Amino acid sequence: MMRYGMNRTERTQDSYPKQLLELAKPPDNIYFIGNIDIINQYKSIAVIGSRKVSEKGIFYAWLVGQELGKRGINVVNGLAHGCDTYAFKGALSAGGKCTAVMPCGLEQIVPRSNTGLAVELLSKGGCLISEYPVMSPIQKYQYIQRDRLQSGISGGVLVIEATYDSGTMHTVRYAIQQGKKLACIDSRLADQASGNRWMEGLKGVKVIRSIEDLDCFINELSCSVTYRQMTLEGLIDEENSERIYKNV
Repeated sequence: MMRYGMNRTERTQDSYPKQLLELAKPPDNIYFIGNIDIINQYKSIAVIGSRKVSEKGIFYAWLVGQELGKRGINVVNGLAHGCDTYAFKGALSAGGKCTAVMPCGLEQIVPRSNTGLAVELLSKGGCLISEYPVMSPIQKYQYIQRDRLQSGISGGVLVIEATYDSGTMHTVRYAIQQGKKLACIDSRLADQASGNRWMEGLKGVKVIRSIEDLDCFINELSCSVTYRQMTLEGLIDEENSERIYKNV
C-alpha cells in the first residue's frame, strides 16, 4: 500500500474530516492514502454488519452499497469480511466512492485478503484512513476504537444484518452517543438479525424495507433523493440474484 503514498492531516487543516471535530476527543492526526477530500465533499453513510454474513446479507449489502453509490453517497466501513466487503463491492460497481477505516497503520491491510479490494477502492477515487501511524502494533481495543471513527465521519449508520453480541453493535452504540442517524434492514428480511431487532425497538431508527425507505433515510441526511416504489424483498428474484452474484 505504501506505493500509493501516505499522508497525514491535523485537526487544524482543511482536509481533516469535519465530522470528527464534533467528537469529544477527536484524533490529533488522521493518516490517509487516497482522496481524503471525499469525506468532506460527499455525504457519508457507514454500511456495516456481520462478518459471518448470510446469503441474504450478501445480497442486501451489495444492493444497498450499489444504491448509495448511484446516489453519490460515500460508503464507509472497516473493510472487514462479510457485510463490509459486499457493501463496498456494490458501491464500486456503481462508480461510487468508498472510505475504509483501518485499525492499524496503513502499511498493512486488515484483513489481508481484502488487499485487492482496497486497491480497487483507491483506484476509483476512494481512501483509507487511520488514526494510527505506520508500524503501530495492532491491539484488540483498536478495532473498537476504529468503530467510533466509522460512525464519526458518517452522517448515518446502516446495519445490514448483525447479532446483538456482534462487533457491529459497537459502531451502533458509538453512533447513538454521537447523535448519528441510524437505520437497519428489516429483521424479517435478514437471517442473523437479533441486532436488527434490538435496533427496531429504538426511537428514530429507520427500518429499511424498500428502496423508498433507503431514499427516505438519505433524505434525512439532507441529500437530494429520487423516490422509487420497489421493495427490497421483491428484488430477490432469479434475474436480480444472478446479476448480483456474478458481480460479487
